[in-house]
Amino acid sequence: MNVKIKLGLCFVLCMLIGATICHAEIRYVSEDFEITMRTGPGSDRKIISLIASGREVELINEGDEWSQIRLANGKEGWVLTRYLTQATPTALKLERLESKYAEVIEQDKELKEKLSELSSGNRTVGSELKKTQDELDKTQKTYDALKKESAEFLKFKATYEKNLKELKEMRTKADKFENEFNKLANNQLYEGFLYGGGLVFLGLVIGFILKKPKRRSGLM
Repeated sequence: MNVKIKLGLCFVLCMLIGATICHAEIRYVSEDFEITMRTGPGSDRKIISLIASGREVELINEGDEWSQIRLANGKEGWVLTRYLTQATPTALKLERLESKYAEVIEQDKELKEKLSELSSGNRTVGSELKKTQDELDKTQKTYDALKKESAEFLKFKATYEKNLKELKEMRTKADKFENEFNKLANNQLYEGFLYGGGLVFLGLVIGFILKKPKRRSGLM
């Protein structure tokens, strides 16, 4: 085992110290060798797959010595925990950097082509740029005006909604007062009707008594 592998294993072991059991985390197979995936947590278990260095696996159950993992194809098994690492392998980093570099080169090529096109029509671009700047200034002024109007509108809307709310409350109070007033008026009318009817009835009784003829005395 060379120095690079020893250093890699020491790094992996340091990372695994104090680690807790987690579910469905991503791990990578340590650098520079293949590891065996078995049907269970033991070197006597059947080998079901060989996993190349740098391959990404899904951690299902992490143990001190053996960990259960899942491959991209859905196959599950057990591998030695010391051969797993959270650090992205150098080969995978290099592959990603190469892919990113290729994208940057392609973008640089496209930018150079656009620059060449712009250089060939510099006057036209300058005219279009000025026109665009004028349109931008005009749009900015319109935006500022609309923003100011919007602020005033929102202020007016808030005042309107406040007044509308107060008006509704006043109408509710007015309806309440009107109902109470009608109720009171009806009660007073009823009482007045009873009082007046009583007076009329009393007048009729008194009139009847006064109009009743008196009996003449037999001495006359």
